[in-house]
Amino acid sequence: MVRRSIFFLAFALLIFFASSARAQGYYEFLGSPRAVEDKFSPRHGIRYNTRGYDAPDVNWAKRERKLTNKGVPEYAITEMMQFPGGPDAIGEWIDQAFDDVQAQFLHCGSLASRAGGVSPDSLYVVIMPSAFFEPYYKVDVAGVYYPSTHEIKVLNIYYTWSGPNAGWLRHARDLIKWEIGNFFATELGVQAEPRLDGWPCN
Repeated sequence: MVRRSIFFLAFALLIFFASSARAQGYYEFLGSPRAVEDKFSPRHGIRYNTRGYDAPDVNWAKRERKLTNKGVPEYAITEMMQFPGGPDAIGEWIDQAFDDVQAQFLHCGSLASRAGGVSPDSLYVVIMPSAFFEPYYKVDVAGVYYPSTHEIKVLNIYYTWSGPNAGWLRHARDLIKWEIGNFFATELGVQAEPRLDGWPCN
């Protein structure tokens, strides 16, 4: 059944990114996670936990030198240093992702009426410190959606600085939207992944 599946964005899709993910390891670009209370997104009231990454605790003077010495380009370091952009940014990303994905489904004639009724109340989003191991599929992932609990986990920001995929950067803002797409798909009985041209209306 579709609701028993796990939908994830893997670094190894499935083999191409495997070596880079292993070489990169689980480096925490924005520091270690902290225990913080759950928050709720401002418009939809979606519960989420930043793990402290709404205000990363990083010594950027030291971290910037280290990343520069490893060859990380300035644009990527700037992206990391500016994450997330404000204390309420993550909640705003979540709301915007929900709206954007819902709009996609509302453009599908056969799905439109049901898409408008999808409730965000059951969703829970957690920001992870880096790539993390998904034990069911035994693969390192950037994001995952668990239909049985309506939980989404996404890493904060990740940069691959070595190997054939050097320069590959992932950001929580984009990953949240992808996984909310998986949430809508499973709620409406649409194939979540892989996504073909014209998804979700095809």
